[in-house]
Amino acid sequence: MSKLPERYAKKVKVLSGGGMSDTAVCFDKNLQRHVVVKTLKQGIEKYRLMDELAALADIRSKYVVQVLDVIWNEDEIVGFVEEYIEGTELKPLDPATNEVSALRLLYSIISGIADIHDSGRVHRDIKPDNMKLDAAGVLKIFDFGLAKLSSEAKTQELYFTKFYTAPEVFILDSDGNHNFTPAVDVFAFGVTALWLLNGGKLIPELAQIPPAVPALPSSFNGVPVATSVEVTALLNLCLSCDPAQRPSALALKKGLGKQLLFNKHRMLITHGGSDHFVDVNNSQVTLSSGNDAVTITYNGMDFVVTNVSGFVRHNNTPVAVGFVLHGAAVIVLGDPAKYGRTSITADISHPEVMN
Repeated sequence: MSKLPERYAKKVKVLSGGGMSDTAVCFDKNLQRHVVVKTLKQGIEKYRLMDELAALADIRSKYVVQVLDVIWNEDEIVGFVEEYIEGTELKPLDPATNEVSALRLLYSIISGIADIHDSGRVHRDIKPDNMKLDAAGVLKIFDFGLAKLSSEAKTQELYFTKFYTAPEVFILDSDGNHNFTPAVDVFAFGVTALWLLNGGKLIPELAQIPPAVPALPSSFNGVPVATSVEVTALLNLCLSCDPAQRPSALALKKGLGKQLLFNKHRMLITHGGSDHFVDVNNSQVTLSSGNDAVTITYNGMDFVVTNVSGFVRHNNTPVAVGFVLHGAAVIVLGDPAKYGRTSITADISHPEVMN
């Protein structure tokens, strides 16, 4: 490791930094806390360190470790400092773990990946070893040594982790490059989820090079930590052979978030000076005025129109059976061009998923 500034001179322990960086836990005299200091190993090209630094500097997420400082040698960056996660390693879940607890962990992981993708980057090495729970129980993703901008995520020299690497990565393009898209992180998330829910066991087909992934994966059917049909279907899609069939990280975040918020939403309806609530305890309401009427049903995740007759509009949009209400809106019953109208306000609360 390069000579460090006096601020970080007190080295606590050396960590495994992989093949590219020397990594140590040091005590920051200024901040009075432990930090991780990474410097480039002798003989390794500087761009690798800069790629990791650029990735961490761009990403703003509670689920990703943050850069605290950079280390200079004269006019050249030779290392950087990131937060040290004093917590617990990720472990397979106990079979008795309830679905809500499992979903909270999966939601944290995919939220971090979604934030990485939102910054325009691909992590390329998502796996349990690169995650940790901090002292407050918040999951953190680290080790961005392979991270790349989505537009530049290709390489002729392939570094990969067996089991966690998507099959398409092993296929060379016409220029001899291995290409990485955000879908490879989704595949790795799926494998990580399987590892968590299946007692740390992974199907042997994933260890083949390239992995032998079925066209219609069903690896999450019957795992020890059971999940709902909807969650099982989402997780199975993550292991699809075709990357186009895998959901985006954002779609997964929304889908798992909906499951976590099952039966927790509420809709406030104001009509005729009175307030009425639709929620898990009062799951259906029919609004009517003359021959115009609409029935709205809460199914635990959405407020859905289940019956409609006559002239009904939602924020000036015609309403039909199956229409899903969102946010704050005005429901209009009656055609104002013919015989007047009745306006009813509807405001849907969407509680935040707390981790």
